[in-house]
Amino acid sequence: MKLTALFPIVAAVVLGIGCKQQPAKDSATPETEIPEPLKDEKSSSGFISKFKPRESMMEEIYSDLEKKDSVLQKLEIELQHFHAGIPDSLKKFDGYSAKSIAYYTSANESLKTLKDTVLRDELKAVLADSKSKYMNKISRFTNLRAHIDSNQVKIEDYHTVLKVVATLPIIEKYQDDGMPDITSTANLANEAQRLRAKTYQLVKSRKRVKAAN
Repeated sequence: MKLTALFPIVAAVVLGIGCKQQPAKDSATPETEIPEPLKDEKSSSGFISKFKPRESMMEEIYSDLEKKDSVLQKLEIELQHFHAGIPDSLKKFDGYSAKSIAYYTSANESLKTLKDTVLRDELKAVLADSKSKYMNKISRFTNLRAHIDSNQVKIEDYHTVLKVVATLPIIEKYQDDGMPDITSTANLANEAQRLRAKTYQLVKSRKRVKAAN
């Protein structure tokens, strides 16, 4: 997969998420659909309480989004196919190359047994020349392999970026729409202040040591 092939996919997904037309509101359906990982029964408190969560919150939101977005589904299938195909695609060349590399390694190792240093140096030069020719023979393969490895790193980077830019608007919308009423928290804060003051007064009335207010 060429690196440049990812750019239109990422752009399409990002623009699609940001610019999709909202479906017509139906009085029979909720005004805002809450993503599955952000529903109350899967709240952050329950999520954090687990010592080893199954997935990160971002991954869970992305997985939920993927189920509803055909562009993301297609991308994930293509990525899975690409990664799964790497070992099979490179297997023959890797096996072919490994035999030659193993030969030059063992041949050079055998030179250590030679007592004649002149003969040893001559053979060392012969092996070096042969290996250089071999590397030229496989240069096209090695260049393609380096290209694949470089693109694979970029693919992983862009995949991570995609997950962030795709899920960030969702969590921000949840932050705006899902904020709970502040009344109970404010009442609790007032109660805490009242009990602090009451406890302090009781300490002060019976004090034998100085209490910090």
